[in-house]
Amino acid sequence: MCDTRTGSIRKTRPFWHLHDRVVLARLGPITLVTFGLWAAVGWAFGGFVALARVAQAGLLVHWLVPVLAAGVPVLAILGSRLLEILVNIRAYVANPGRKLPETGFAFQGALVACTLALMAIGGVQGLPVLRLLDALVLGLPLGHAFGRLGCLAYGCCHGRPSSSRCAIRYFDPDSKPVWKEGLSGMPLHPTQLYSAMGNVALFLLLNGLAEHGPHREGTLAATYLLVNSSGRFATEFLRWPLRGSRALKPFQWVSVALFCSGLAMLAWSMSHPGFDFSMSAGLWRATVDALEHLPFVLGGSGILFLGFGIHGRKVGRYFGQRDPTRPQ
Repeated sequence: MCDTRTGSIRKTRPFWHLHDRVVLARLGPITLVTFGLWAAVGWAFGGFVALARVAQAGLLVHWLVPVLAAGVPVLAILGSRLLEILVNIRAYVANPGRKLPETGFAFQGALVACTLALMAIGGVQGLPVLRLLDALVLGLPLGHAFGRLGCLAYGCCHGRPSSSRCAIRYFDPDSKPVWKEGLSGMPLHPTQLYSAMGNVALFLLLNGLAEHGPHREGTLAATYLLVNSSGRFATEFLRWPLRGSRALKPFQWVSVALFCSGLAMLAWSMSHPGFDFSMSAGLWRATVDALEHLPFVLGGSGILFLGFGIHGRKVGRYFGQRDPTRPQ
């Protein structure tokens, strides 16, 4: 392939062709995108691990299962969409007719919405809220890693131009780097893969810590916030768009807020008792208990597939030229 900067022929690394595959299928006026499929797979794996850990923590009460399986996916869709709109509010105000039909989501919005809702519901129902959050974050990074593969396929959250041997290129006219930014064939940092690998590492870290307790309730959730927000803050330096000034990007400010929330949760956890996952109900027994609720988990996957995967006919190239309201 031709390097657009030097004109030379250069082989790219397709990462098993996971990237640059936006459309899964077109069914009349409906377009199914691969992002929704990856989000559904992420929930199936990450959600099941979280449910098993909730059972291991002794919190798998009957009313909580449908909340986790249905309520959390719905809140994730709404929260992620809302934050994306707020971050790009100027563009939406300047050209709502163009921007509103476009699809955009922000994981941090889903994280905030779901966390606040679970804290409120758990508090009202008398559950140990911090222990509940600890159990849930043991599965969250695994699901998020699959979601980042969805970003890789869709082309969103892509990186800035790079000369790295690991750089990837987008040619699919439906992918965002092509139709939105005019970066067809440009080697880019695979920031989605960086995030996916970081989430896998965080998944292993948190589950390793859980098996070497006890920890005060809330410590694992606080660790998740501190590490995840730090990783997102750093990755933003490699993500598009480029910044001409030294000002932080909007999602870096959100990361700073989440990091401060992690510090606050860590301080809050100091006043709570310790809990040891390794000394509680065995993980294997908890996994068996969670299997009884597998249909609920798969139902949540279906909700995420519908929310993230079904688009109107207008996807990618159907929107036309690059968005002039987006900073370049």
